[in-house]
Amino acid sequence: MGCGGPWACVPLFVLLLLLAAGGERHRPPRWKCPIVCSCTQDNALCDRTDGVPRGLPPDITSLSLVRSGFTELREGSFLQTPSLQLLSLAHNQLETLPRHLFRGLDALTHVDLRGNPFHCDCRIKWLVEWLSSTNASAELGECQGPGEVNGTQLSQLHLQDFDCITTALALFQSLPFQALSVEPFWYQGEQHVAITQPFAGCCSLLEWDHLDGAFRAYASINAPSPHRDHPPQAPLPSDQPPAAPFLPTEQIP
Repeated sequence: MGCGGPWACVPLFVLLLLLAAGGERHRPPRWKCPIVCSCTQDNALCDRTDGVPRGLPPDITSLSLVRSGFTELREGSFLQTPSLQLLSLAHNQLETLPRHLFRGLDALTHVDLRGNPFHCDCRIKWLVEWLSSTNASAELGECQGPGEVNGTQLSQLHLQDFDCITTALALFQSLPFQALSVEPFWYQGEQHVAITQPFAGCCSLLEWDHLDGAFRAYASINAPSPHRDHPPQAPLPSDQPPAAPFLPTEQIP
């Protein structure tokens, strides 16, 4: 035999067993299912939780949060489970859903939202838009308000059903001014803006350029300013009286 006898291979065999046992002992532990969930290899069913449980494995493909009773979800709640294909939020107390809730769920094929008292106002408009652009199927339920759409199926809502005015701040144009005030005004039928810079001792006038779609320099007014090169001093403490003004005194013979 290659080992030199029937028992010569025994030490080598025992050594291989010990190495295998050592490898199993140092193998990283498998993820633990959250205590409020029941888990299989690819699925998690969670009950009586106030939100998405922490510690869900990132590779699960099915997540059910049915009848948990929570009232809200945070944006990005499912960023840690990007492999989800089936998601159920049915029969909770959700009145709205945060925008981009499903961001990152590129594999999502079905979502169940039935049984929630959705308030179908402007906060839910993004969901209607998402439903029209996604390939995932959805079970939606009906609106519980406001009055004009109460009882309407979510699947029957259209973007034109929402009369929403939204505002958002965005950088439009940067100007190299350290201004204290900006005042719009009209001159000869054109929109202008006055930007006062007391510490620079000037006032800049801008006019709207209809071709470039931006403000351009129109005029600049320079004048001495008592604030130029002399920033305002900090106020005196309230318990310290101001210094008395210096007055010349007349000598009496």
